[in-house]
Amino acid sequence: MVSSVLEAARHAALWEGVAAELRRAIIYGELPAGLHLEEPSLARKFGISRVPVREAIARLEREGLVRIEPRRGAFVVGFAEDDVGNVYGCRRLIELASVRRAAARVQASGLARLRALADRMDDAVRRRRSELMAEPDVEYHRQLVSLAENRFLLGAWEPLAGLVTAMLEITDTTYDNLPVAVASHREIVDALEGHDADRAERLLAEHLREGERVMREALARLAGDGALAGLGRGARAHGGEAG
Repeated sequence: MVSSVLEAARHAALWEGVAAELRRAIIYGELPAGLHLEEPSLARKFGISRVPVREAIARLEREGLVRIEPRRGAFVVGFAEDDVGNVYGCRRLIELASVRRAAARVQASGLARLRALADRMDDAVRRRRSELMAEPDVEYHRQLVSLAENRFLLGAWEPLAGLVTAMLEITDTTYDNLPVAVASHREIVDALEGHDADRAERLLAEHLREGERVMREALARLAGDGALAGLGRGARAHGGEAG
């Protein structure tokens, strides 16, 4: 029983890790649109069986980053500037509705969880370890939605979690004023503590708007550096020729 549970956990970690690597490469433009993602070559690259690779690709298809064509295989769709607006548009719909609900029902335990996550972000900034920001940042926003106590809102947000993580890994390491970003997280918690739904919604809307701006600028900068022009070398390391 225990061994089967451990094996299932290991299997889940495998496909999630593969999905994270491929997702990041697609968003960075290292895997260009049209590239054929070949399961055997990806399995060899990651040193695993084809099953977790297949599950990772299926997840990326649900996220809109990959398309699967019958009898042909999986191909990269890509990630463009318009996609940034679409992801943040979905986040606004879900998170702004959630924060209003949360303001009316949040308890001390929920506020403590949010503050602890803000503390972790603050610690990353003080240590100048911006790469440690994304994990607590994502969890903070997950908790905001969870505090709404509406499983359908959380169910709508969770499929975005992988994309949100990858995007925050970019924005949290390129934003030039991280202390302000951390402070905005704390201000939202203060508004929730005061059960001020209007202020919490306004602060979160500003926070998301700024995040979208930074992400658009980061993509433009990557494009200017040539990172979004397609790798050639890196693309072939991950898959086959564009199809």
